[in-house]
Amino acid sequence: MGFLSVEKEAEALLSKKTWKLQQIDDIDRSMENAKKSIEAYRDASKAAYDRDDYVAVRAYDDSISEKKKEYRELLEEKRMLKSEEYKEEVIREVDGEMSPTTEKEIEPIIDDSVIGKLKSSVDIPEEFKFADSMTFYTMLRNIYRNKYILVTGPSGCGKSSLGKILADITAKPFHQFNFGDTMNPAAKLLGDTKYNQEDGTWFKPSRFVSALQDSDGAFIMLDEVTRDRTGDLGNILMPVLDGQRYLALDESDEADVVSLDKNVFFFATANIGREYLGAANDLDRAWKDRFTGGIYELDYLPQNKEQELVMTRVPMVGEENARRITEFAKKIRDLYKAEELNVAVSTRMCLAVSELVVDGMNLLDALKHTVLPFYPITAGDDTDRVKVIQAIQSMGE
Repeated sequence: MGFLSVEKEAEALLSKKTWKLQQIDDIDRSMENAKKSIEAYRDASKAAYDRDDYVAVRAYDDSISEKKKEYRELLEEKRMLKSEEYKEEVIREVDGEMSPTTEKEIEPIIDDSVIGKLKSSVDIPEEFKFADSMTFYTMLRNIYRNKYILVTGPSGCGKSSLGKILADITAKPFHQFNFGDTMNPAAKLLGDTKYNQEDGTWFKPSRFVSALQDSDGAFIMLDEVTRDRTGDLGNILMPVLDGQRYLALDESDEADVVSLDKNVFFFATANIGREYLGAANDLDRAWKDRFTGGIYELDYLPQNKEQELVMTRVPMVGEENARRITEFAKKIRDLYKAEELNVAVSTRMCLAVSELVVDGMNLLDALKHTVLPFYPITAGDDTDRVKVIQAIQSMGE
């Protein structure tokens, strides 16, 4: 094969590659639109369920199923475009020029494991930063294998937002149940007894019951499981999370037993530490054993990664402000780890400060406005507050 033939072949390959990349971009946009539609239909379905409009619920659920099918078809099309055949299209170069000789192509090394396939087909999301990328891919593997996940870590480090991101990536219906906002977890999990003059007393199953039976295999987030002080949460969920896979509706007229859809997935979060009022210091061993996918201890990100996250979530904040905000957070966390402060600064606070700065507030004032309420003067003791004020003032130097 002559030099000109090789050059033309290379141009054709480049043109084909450009076309495929454009196709992938188009698919990504369509997938994002499909996800937004799914989220909108889910919100509408939940609102319809709350007002007992079950006809509308079914209609919205049908729309969700259609959009999910569209999403899966797009995902499969994207995977085909990013297949090994596409990856093997290599334009050989020798000293910066096209080689006039035909060489045998080197066989690519293919990682055919589950995690290997996930790495080749799913990108790490920009809206969440991992200290170690393997954490993300093992979580996806656990969802694929239906091995439940429990994430522990300080408040505001991104546990809940991570659950939503994983549900979106896997295109599973997302259902969140927060146990930090209720003194009656049984009602949230099982349902309530209702009364009206027409029907008398009747039992209305909870939203949790519907999620368990979702035929699309729901992604159920059990948020802040350590905030339950009644003991009911663990007792009710044990047969749900283990091999029995059922929920007993003891309050219903027929004492029904609800079986789980085979693809339902559980993602739990827990705040464990000395600063969380009403939270258990640790989880019961039986609880931990239900989460065979692994217990992930999610900590605050390193300063440089957190800076990247802040700039991704609040693009207008600017690199310098993002750096100063995250350096302040690191300084406070170091004091917390040394037990010189009782509360750390969360990533959520960093994002709140960034938004205030973007909206026109001075950085030091934004830090004071967001952070100081977490360090009140207690019984005349202002030690923590003074240390935080000094740290804020140092950011102006």
